[in-house]
Amino acid sequence: MKTSQAVSAASPKKSSKWFERVLILLAIIGTVAVMSLYQDLAQRYQSHSNPKSSVYGMWVEKEAASYVKDWFELSQNGVTINHRVVATSFDLKGDLITFYSGDVRYQYQVLNENKTQLQQLSPAHYHPVFELSGKHKKSLR
Repeated sequence: MKTSQAVSAASPKKSSKWFERVLILLAIIGTVAVMSLYQDLAQRYQSHSNPKSSVYGMWVEKEAASYVKDWFELSQNGVTINHRVVATSFDLKGDLITFYSGDVRYQYQVLNENKTQLQQLSPAHYHPVFELSGKHKKSLR
């Protein structure tokens, strides 16, 4: 009779541990789900408040001789340099624009609220300022 009581006393402990482990697993899964939903929501807000289209256009190096000026174009198709697509996408996070051409990372910082000037941050050997030009230039009213 003592053995049957011992077995029945051990059984609730096993089921209790199993139940606790299931609850912990569900809590972890729920936390991961909430975090991924929050990340998606944050990305949607970022793309709505700071759309990539706000930097679309032709960017021309400022204060350089016309025969050596660098230029590039940002569009929904990616990044174009010398009439060639060098990157099919670019990232706009806050005031930083980043794209890769091969293994080289190009990074630019927006210098003003109107998003009409950029400064090249990398590659680090030269830091020119670029200006949004031509028909894409925004009204500064």
